[in-house]
This record gives sequence, structure tokens and C-alpha cells, in this order.
Amino acid sequence: MTDPATLFDFQPTTDASSWLIVDDGVMGGRSDGHFTLTEAGHGRFYGHVSLENNGGFSSLRHDFAPSRQFTDRTTFVLRLKGDGKKYQFRVQPTGQGYSYIYEFATSGEWETIEVPFG
Repeated sequence: MTDPATLFDFQPTTDASSWLIVDDGVMGGRSDGHFTLTEAGHGRFYGHVSLENNGGFSSLRHDFAPSRQFTDRTTFVLRLKGDGKKYQFRVQPTGQGYSYIYEFATSGEWETIEVPFG
């Protein structure tokens, strides 16, 4: 097992401009996602997912530096507070058209989600 590595740690002084919202509007949908940094330094993803016009998704994306290698990792650990709904965590290799997808439910409380990755 390798030593843990922090991919992103939100802080009150974090520059969150490198995080990108992609909604179903790219395909004519009406969902509306937002991302802000709270006073406590937590990243907050929120909004409304609409099924109008064949829509139904809002995503928050971050493009890590190409030098980041994850081939020796077996788990991603997410520390989050959800809203009781299901979400997906996706990892897409640079230049590839496919993603590793892990679906998880949230409890509405702060929790740690372990995403198996091998």
C-alpha cells in the first residue's frame, strides 16, 4: 500500500476558480449547478437538476495537473456532507474518452466515502 496523498484540500483561502460546472445545458437541458467556497473553507456544490428538455445532470469537474499519477493508488477517500441523494465520482485519464465511475449515496451528515480504485 502506498502512502496517502491529498488531491485537493479546500481551505478558506483556496482559489476555487479551477473547478468547473458542466450542466446538461450542453445538450439543451435546464439543470443549473453552482460551486462556491464557504467561509469555513468548504467547497459547496449546489443547484437544481431538471429533467426538462431531456436533461438530468449537473457536474463539478477539476482537471488535475498532468503530472499527477494515480496508477499506484487503490482507494480515493472523499470527506463530504451530502444531501441524502446519490452521486457519482468519476476519474477520466488524460486524453481518454472513458471514465471510471463509482456511485454512492450520501446520508446528509459529514461522512467519509471510500472509493475503490485499482
